[in-house]
Amino acid sequence: VTMLLGTVVAIVQTDVKRMLAYSSIAHAGFILVGVVALTASGISSVLFYLLAYGLATIGAFAVVTLVREVNAGPGGAVVAEATHLSQWAGLGRRHPLLAGAFTLFLLSFAGIPLTAGFTGKFAVFAAAVEGDLVWLAVIGVLASAAAVFFYVRLVVLMFFTDPAGTPGESTTVVAGEGFTIVAIGAAAAGTLLLGVLPSPVLSFLGEAARFLP
Repeated sequence: VTMLLGTVVAIVQTDVKRMLAYSSIAHAGFILVGVVALTASGISSVLFYLLAYGLATIGAFAVVTLVREVNAGPGGAVVAEATHLSQWAGLGRRHPLLAGAFTLFLLSFAGIPLTAGFTGKFAVFAAAVEGDLVWLAVIGVLASAAAVFFYVRLVVLMFFTDPAGTPGESTTVVAGEGFTIVAIGAAAAGTLLLGVLPSPVLSFLGEAARFLP
């Protein structure tokens, strides 16, 4: 229920922050899959998923804080965060590095291969199969497939949609403070590293899981 409810509600959102917030409900469901497996691999998979999701979440919301609306009045003052989906149209053309980092986080949320999110989802679903919960793993895979829609939709908006004639014309990216840039860079590096070379971390978490009751 958690996986499906979070996915369905996130699909209909037109606000970036709300989409990420409601999708977190679905991710909580994915984490619970590893919990209810009641196996040692389930514990380590949950720990890995929390790490992967935490990195992508910190990075994604850090990016959102930098994308702002520009007041249409005299002076063009920078005001609130630009969170409507249409305001992100063409962002990838104007700010490719920032949009590229955000795309990486979205792909990790979606569970695309070579990202930490893929490894995390594979681990929890494998734990569910090991715990004789194949039906739950199947539901998780279907929910993940449906979630790809709203993540990829935003990627298409940023890189393949013309901002002309949309609120995206009044959107800018403010210069991030040191900690914001560091957070985005560290989260991106961790998301890639855990996706390409997850074995050392999975082994470490597997050993750590032995100490948990």
